Amino acid sequence: MLKQWQLMVGLLLALGWWLPLPQPSLAQEPAPTDNFIFINYIGQTLTLDLDDVTYTVPGIDVAPEGGELTLQLAPGEHKFAASVPGVLGEAGTFVLTPGETVAKAARLDQTAPAIDRDGTLLKEPQDIVDVFDFDPFAQPVETTPVVDTWQPEPAVAGQASLVWINYIGDELTVDLNGQIYKVAPPSNEIPGRLQLDLPPGEYTYSASVPAGSTNGRFSLAAGQVVGLTAVGTPLEEREYEVGERYDPLLPIAVTVTQEDLTAQAATPTPLPSPAEAPATVPAADNVEPAPAVETPVAAPALRVKNYAGETLTFTIDNQAYSISNNEELNLDLPPGEYTYTASLPSRAVNGTVLLQPGQPVELSVAIDFAANVLSVYGN
Repeated sequence: MLKQWQLMVGLLLALGWWLPLPQPSLAQEPAPTDNFIFINYIGQTLTLDLDDVTYTVPGIDVAPEGGELTLQLAPGEHKFAASVPGVLGEAGTFVLTPGETVAKAARLDQTAPAIDRDGTLLKEPQDIVDVFDFDPFAQPVETTPVVDTWQPEPAVAGQASLVWINYIGDELTVDLNGQIYKVAPPSNEIPGRLQLDLPPGEYTYSASVPAGSTNGRFSLAAGQVVGLTAVGTPLEEREYEVGERYDPLLPIAVTVTQEDLTAQAATPTPLPSPAEAPATVPAADNVEPAPAVETPVAAPALRVKNYAGETLTFTIDNQAYSISNNEELNLDLPPGEYTYTASLPSRAVNGTVLLQPGQPVELSVAIDFAANVLSVYGN
C-alpha cells in the first residue's frame, strides 16, 4: 500500500514539473488615489479619530497654511471626531461614494452665550472645534475690480456742502445740529455716502452705529465742500461674568476725519472753441498786465488712505510703503495695471488697480468692526 502511495506522489510531482507555471501579468493596476483630505486651520495640533483610528494633524503654528492629512478610504459611511486640548470637539459622519473625494477642514469657533429674557448672562461662550466641508477642486473666481466713479457735487451758490462717507459695516446715524440723517453702510466695496447742502456756519455732530459713537464740530464756508469720513476700529472685547448684563455687540471706536473736497468737486470751465476765440487782441494804452496764473499741481496717480486702525504696509510695483493709521500715501506711477498687497500684522488683502492717464485713483483700506475682514475700497 505504501509503495502505491509513493508511486502516486511521484507521478503527480512529475506532471507538476511539466505543467507551465502562471506568468505575472504585464498590465499594472493604477495606484489607489487619496480620496479624503483634512486640513487643520487651528493654531495647535488636532487629534482626528477616523473610524476608530487616531491621527494627529499639525496646526498653523507648525504649518502656516494649515496641516494636511490625506487618506485613501473605502466607499461607505465613515465616522470622525476632531478635538484639541481645552476646546469642545466635534463629531459626525460622512458618506463616501465611489469616485468621490471628501474634503473637510477645522477652525475655531464659539458657542452662543446663554442669556435669559432680561439679558443676564447665564453661561459664557465657549471655544469649539468647527469642522466644515470645502471643495478641493474649486478654482479662484476672477473678479473685476470695483471702480468707484462717485464725485462730490459743487456747493450751491451761497451755500456750503457736506459729504458724510461711511466705511463702517453698519448704517451710520448722524445728529447734525439736532437734525437726524442716515448714511448707508458700504456696499460692493464702495462706502456709503450722503451729501448735504448747508448754510455756512459752525456745526456740531454726533455720529453713531449700534456698537459705538463719537461727536465733534466743524465749520463750513460758502462754496466749500467738506468730507467727513467715519471708520470703526474694534476695541478689546469685554469679559463678562455669569450673572452680569450681557451686550452681544462688539464695541468699536468710531473715528471721523475731515478733508476738503472743494477742488475735487470743482468742474473745470471749458475752453472756447477756435471759432469763438478772437483772432487778435486790440492794442490799448495803460492796460495793466494780467495776473500770473499758477499752474495747478497735478493730483497723484494713486492715493492710498489707511483706516485700518493700525500701521499698514502697502506693497505695489515691488515696493513696500508704511502708512500710519488715518494717514495717506501719494504715489506718482506710470499708467498701467498694478497688483498690490495691503497688510496688517494679522491679515492681508490682495488686489489690482488700473491707472489711466489723467484719472487719479484713490484706495481706502479699512477693517470691519469685528476685526475679521480687511477690505480695500476704490474711489
